[in-house]
Amino acid sequence: MTSSTPPPRPVAPSLAPVGRLGFRGRQATPEERAHILGAYFFEGQRRTPYLQQFFVLMLLSAAIAAFGLANDSAAVVIGAMLVAPLMTPILGVAAAITQGWGRRALDSLLIVAAGALAAIAVGLAVGLLMPSLRTGLPRPGELLARTGPNFVDLFIALAAGAAAGFVAVRTEASGALPGVGIAVALVPPLAADGITLGLGELGLALGALLLFTTNLVAIVLAAGLVLAAAGFAAFRGEAENRNASIAKWLVWIGLLVVAIPLAFHSWERYLESTLKVEVTRDARTWAPELSVRGVEIDRSTDPMTVRVSVVGPEAPPDPGAFAALVAEDLDRPVRVEVAYAPLVISEAPAP
Repeated sequence: MTSSTPPPRPVAPSLAPVGRLGFRGRQATPEERAHILGAYFFEGQRRTPYLQQFFVLMLLSAAIAAFGLANDSAAVVIGAMLVAPLMTPILGVAAAITQGWGRRALDSLLIVAAGALAAIAVGLAVGLLMPSLRTGLPRPGELLARTGPNFVDLFIALAAGAAAGFVAVRTEASGALPGVGIAVALVPPLAADGITLGLGELGLALGALLLFTTNLVAIVLAAGLVLAAAGFAAFRGEAENRNASIAKWLVWIGLLVVAIPLAFHSWERYLESTLKVEVTRDARTWAPELSVRGVEIDRSTDPMTVRVSVVGPEAPPDPGAFAALVAEDLDRPVRVEVAYAPLVISEAPAP
């Protein structure tokens, strides 16, 4: 009596992983291994439908992110992160590197680059067309949040990349992948880069591009390390080992390259936060009856400009005394601007 179970489907040799893969305490079958990798590489007849879907979602997510950034809406920006399809080709880069597949790594990286350019183009169009961005008012907070990366963003991206690599191997945990997409920003920095380019803010545009590059390199590195630890690593064949070694070194070099400007941005943020603390303390010493609602530091002017917003029941005293106090505390000449808003308090008895 013969079994009615159909024979296992043959695995495409081109997707057969190199090396040993530990899989839930046992060796994974070739079908299981190819199934995991097949989720990140679309070849043959699968390629055209995948690319069409990828670019449609890429353009839509970039548009959602750009309008959300322009309107300072965090909820809309989060929605753009959920729609964004960039995580798949980025994980494809990580998987190809661990396997030593140079052509597939380059192919996935080109898809990421094309998607990134498309998102920047959408952001550029929004930056040129949205009149609300050209009113002279301060830039939206959601937009500015994507233009000043620091080491915290790097650590977030490393953790998210490790989580993405774990989900890639443990497919039953795939429900966590949208959370990974929200935790690490991919499309919003690209949309912010396009918007700020359209506004002529080159410094902000470079900061947004740095944030995306940081996230890309960190995800590839962390996901690749997790995949290698799970057994997706080149052990067989001199060509695979050489390709994997070169690619891994390139990723580490890329991480070092982005770490240098991140260190600069982190130091700049530290200096600015330190100055704000000192200015706030001086403001409370100068006018203890007033409440400080905001402090801005502009070190690009000569002398440095300090803008302070205060509220209270009475007008503030002479701001010259405050300026002298700040200049003495910071040991540098300063220009102080004080914005005062009256605080009106009224009481009514219960009916």
